[in-house]
Amino acid sequence: MAMATCFGTAVVHNKRGLRPNYLCSKRCSKRSRLFGRKPASLPLGQGIRNRIKVRYCDGSSFTGDVAAVNPVTNLHFRGARVWLAVMEDLLSKGMRNAENAILSGCSAGGLASILHCDSFRALLPMGTKVKCISDAGYFINTRDVSGGHYIQTFFDQLVATHGSAKNLLPSCTSRMKPGLVSAFCFLTSFTLHCNFQYSDQYSIHISQCFFPQNIAQQIRTPLFIINAAYDSWQIRNILAPGIADPHGHWESCKLDIKNCLPSQIKVMQGD
Repeated sequence: MAMATCFGTAVVHNKRGLRPNYLCSKRCSKRSRLFGRKPASLPLGQGIRNRIKVRYCDGSSFTGDVAAVNPVTNLHFRGARVWLAVMEDLLSKGMRNAENAILSGCSAGGLASILHCDSFRALLPMGTKVKCISDAGYFINTRDVSGGHYIQTFFDQLVATHGSAKNLLPSCTSRMKPGLVSAFCFLTSFTLHCNFQYSDQYSIHISQCFFPQNIAQQIRTPLFIINAAYDSWQIRNILAPGIADPHGHWESCKLDIKNCLPSQIKVMQGD
């Protein structure tokens, strides 16, 4: 479940009258032992008797807060409101009495576990033991193989479209200059296009606070990060997205790491 995939899936499934939240969440829940039938067998699962799966696919790791409905897609970008509504409901049903609590997620849900870790801690009594686990949610901000900043541009669009800035960590956003002034987005053939205006080209974008590398050290709640050294989604969508590899030199490598050339392995290793 990754952000780009799920956002596109949400648009497509919205057109078809399907339920994207459920469809997007099935893949991670199947492969994660933490969400399995016997989580108590894991060291971090000791004392956890109730498991709640929050179906996710708002496209912004539960940070969106736009009052207006998108006129083109008819989608609601209100992930942060969904998050608060779910938490309030769970608290009223007994979560406020929890002795141990773990917030965890996979991919974009793993990023949500990082972004909401401290706010989740704040919802529970001081005596509750709270930990957060991010599985494959540590998305890095790095140049793609063409030398461009594809993932930075993507996160700029995401934060602008969802109005996420107000729900990112204040300890990070207070240090940033909001380079983005306004954005207009429209959809053609299930592809999102955005026109942006910036205050100045050298300003630091608020969307930097969407990258775990810029916020993880500021999180006060115990946070455990699980991430593969070679993350297939990040190789395909951050390092070598199609727009950065127009001639398809990375296609075979992206399909299977065994197909990668030694030179491509070196790129993935940061050499």
